[in-house]
Amino acid sequence: MLLLASGAAWESQALESLSGAPDVVVLKRCVDVDDLLASAGTGQAHVVVLSLDAPGLDASAVAHLRRHAVRPVAVVPDPAHGETVARAGRLDIATLVPVAGLASLAEAVTSVEDLGDTRIRDELDVQPPEPSASGTHRVVAVWGPAGAPGRTTVATAVAAELARRRASTLLVDADPWAGSVSQHLGILEEVSGVLSAARLAGSGQLRERFTSVRRAVDEHLSVLTGLPRADRWVEVRAGAVTDILELAREQAHVVVDTGFGLEQDRGSDFGAAPARNTMTLESLDVADEVLVVGSADPVGLSRLARGLVELRELTGGLPVRVAVNRMRPTLGWSEKDIAGMVEGFARISGLHFLPDDRAAVDRALVGGRSLLEVGETALTRGMAGLVDAMFPATMAAAADRRTGLRRRRAGRARRR
Repeated sequence: MLLLASGAAWESQALESLSGAPDVVVLKRCVDVDDLLASAGTGQAHVVVLSLDAPGLDASAVAHLRRHAVRPVAVVPDPAHGETVARAGRLDIATLVPVAGLASLAEAVTSVEDLGDTRIRDELDVQPPEPSASGTHRVVAVWGPAGAPGRTTVATAVAAELARRRASTLLVDADPWAGSVSQHLGILEEVSGVLSAARLAGSGQLRERFTSVRRAVDEHLSVLTGLPRADRWVEVRAGAVTDILELAREQAHVVVDTGFGLEQDRGSDFGAAPARNTMTLESLDVADEVLVVGSADPVGLSRLARGLVELRELTGGLPVRVAVNRMRPTLGWSEKDIAGMVEGFARISGLHFLPDDRAAVDRALVGGRSLLEVGETALTRGMAGLVDAMFPATMAAAADRRTGLRRRRAGRARRR
């Protein structure tokens, strides 16, 4: 077992109690949470005895322990105290030992190892979150290789089109390298939504305070803004993005703008800090479908082909849809030519071609608006077709809207 007392007065008494137990070996007294998580990653420990007040101890840290099969036992002044029970529940720690009962600590350590995780939530009467009543909300991760193929442009357009169809939609900027959703939509980044949500997830308060970190764009669209600076990715603990997206899916369709990197830094398993690409990898892991954006030029298609192979190895059977962006006749090849190339590298659920419309994209970006707000173009019609394929349940609302537009145009023509 491991021990993290953080200077608590009960540490010496706990060690005395444990030293006499025949089935317990104290591997290490950890100096802080980072030291604890690094030690857990070695695979040598089964249990950790810790203080609930240890600085930096949060839900993601406990999740890291469980991923390495290390079960937590907390020493507390009073296991029946309301605030203590609530905090333990938020951290997903079920076994509590009173300071006055440290003589039984060794028994608790061996019992929690034998019983495993079956006691979690049952002892504290903490119930898992209820699933969405409708069960129809989906998470779509928008990914693409390096080289700025247009991930953020596509992600914002897809989210805006969903919202235009009166579907509750959350756009999440989970790019750890160069998030720019705020700039695309003209949102002033006073506070990072992703960082705020990650902190709430760590403290167990995300569910009750989730609405406070989302920025409303209109009645149906809200945004979780990204990192204010690329170097602050280290503040998003492993597991935080997973918690955020799973909660968001209960409330709305979720469109996630991810980064380009798919590499996992194996060294991150030996410490508290996540790998640089953890935000992207967790988004892909939670997603119901991945929308891959690639540029139609030779370099972009080469990167797209390599990216599809990497993605297939990473996601297995997850549905993958491809959007070839900036398609233009000057390239000298047809959609059929590109389709043959793309389908040769991966089995995909759909292939879409988005025409090059630099003027519309520039107007939207300079004005801090989505593509849909600058007027109907061939590009916005392509985006609408993309949303039809990914969210078929919203097609009726789109058809009603188009019918209403035609009627209003006809009425204006008659009045003229």
